Amino acid sequence: MAHPTPRLFGKALVATLLCAVAVSGCDGSPREQRPGPGAAAPEGPHATGDVNERARVPSGGPGTRPDATEVGWIQLAIAMDRQARHILLLARERGGDRDLAVWASEVAASRGTELTRLRALLAQRGVPDDNPHEGHDMPGMVDGQELRALESARGRPFDRLLRSAIRDHLEQAQTLSATLRKARVGPDVRKTALGVGATATDALRRMPPP
Repeated sequence: MAHPTPRLFGKALVATLLCAVAVSGCDGSPREQRPGPGAAAPEGPHATGDVNERARVPSGGPGTRPDATEVGWIQLAIAMDRQARHILLLARERGGDRDLAVWASEVAASRGTELTRLRALLAQRGVPDDNPHEGHDMPGMVDGQELRALESARGRPFDRLLRSAIRDHLEQAQTLSATLRKARVGPDVRKTALGVGATATDALRRMPPP
């Protein structure tokens, strides 16, 4: 049996995350779950309460299971920011455009700030930061060959590779953040996603021209 390549696996994983977000609801509010015919009546302390009241338990709260959409986005955003920050920090030593190097340093700092927030969200949900996307070729990230090219290039060739890689990263961050805004996620995740999207938009706007 043929096995999926890391490139296909990464793209399929992002597509799955986007699909999960799309079907989770576009208004940000939980949908009411109605029991089907013959279903047993709910029991326990919440038996007489509104079904949606139980759905409003904060994500990641005590006794709750981490939301798959939230965790999937957080882990993907961490992987993207971790790699982007590494690439951006190369510009100081390998770049040929001073303005681009200054911009890269500023964007790298913003990636570091985002990583702190994202890792805090993951820790609050009791999920380890073990980089499950290690070795995957994800949209918005470079693959191993492209990364080696960046780490060996200098001057104008490096600048060209940097612009391409980070533009893809920032545009993918915008896409994922915009999609997450439509999902049923906790307010802390929604706020972070809005910040990630806004930061990516600002970085793209300020990217020095070639």
